[in-house]
Amino acid sequence: MSSSLSKPSPAETPATHASSGDAPAREETPVGLEEILQPLYDSLESGILLVGHDGLVTSCSLAMAMLFGRSPDEVLGLTTADVNKLVLSLLDEPAQRLREEGLFPQSTGVRCEEFELLEPSRTVVRWVARKVQCPHYATVAVGTDITADVDLTSAYEKMALTDRLTGIANRRGIERAIHHELLRLRRFQTPVSFALFDIDRFKIINDTHGHGTGDEVLRLVAKAMAGSLRETDLVSRWGGEEFLVVLTETTHAGALVCAEKMRAKVATLGEIVGFNVTVSGGVYQPGPGESIPDILAHTDGRLYEAKNNGRNRVC
Repeated sequence: MSSSLSKPSPAETPATHASSGDAPAREETPVGLEEILQPLYDSLESGILLVGHDGLVTSCSLAMAMLFGRSPDEVLGLTTADVNKLVLSLLDEPAQRLREEGLFPQSTGVRCEEFELLEPSRTVVRWVARKVQCPHYATVAVGTDITADVDLTSAYEKMALTDRLTGIANRRGIERAIHHELLRLRRFQTPVSFALFDIDRFKIINDTHGHGTGDEVLRLVAKAMAGSLRETDLVSRWGGEEFLVVLTETTHAGALVCAEKMRAKVATLGEIVGFNVTVSGGVYQPGPGESIPDILAHTDGRLYEAKNNGRNRVC
């Protein structure tokens, strides 16, 4: 007995379910790899650059092109040598390794660099280029704008080395200069001298005029001293009302002249604040074999000699 629910044969199926008004099936156009990946590249903060096996740039994201002040179309088709030349033209003083080896690994491995582009605007870039095993491209390069991170780190470092009140170097900040100059002294016999100043009767200034006025005096003294120095010298707030000065390539005789100039400059501050402001200073030129504690002890001794001889003088 045949059943009324029997299934149609395969040959009957199209005729049974298709109507004369159905549209013919569409053939999908193949989508290229670039069309799929380009929107992804352009959505990333870091720039992406792909180099083919023929050494030509096959893909460049918008972020990467903008690092170089170009459009993606201007970068496409460039050789790796062209990219190297472009980047070097945007640097002020390219590192020797960057000049000689370029931005891309020559065989296998990874090339990592950090450099600062001056055009089209100052930008610090972290660059990582890696050889890959891929049929579509041979090298992937990623360029990341790290300017904000670098500037923030520099700001923190500067804060750590700067006295908040006066804006000049603090003890930690000047210790670097001391170590550097003593190294030059030991290696090349380059002379260096130190001057230690102390504001005379500073406690009386605070007690009489208040700590706010005392702080202003510290700022004015720091500014007066810094303005009396060469660019190669450095003044710091050594602690409290003491200021330590490193006088590079300066003998004891020259240091006495510089210290006297600073003392005289500070003495004019009374015209600004309405009461006498003076400093006493001690000057010392160390020999190659002296340690930092010994140098500071000698300089401090000269300072107290100036104090004991009547203040407002340099010894």
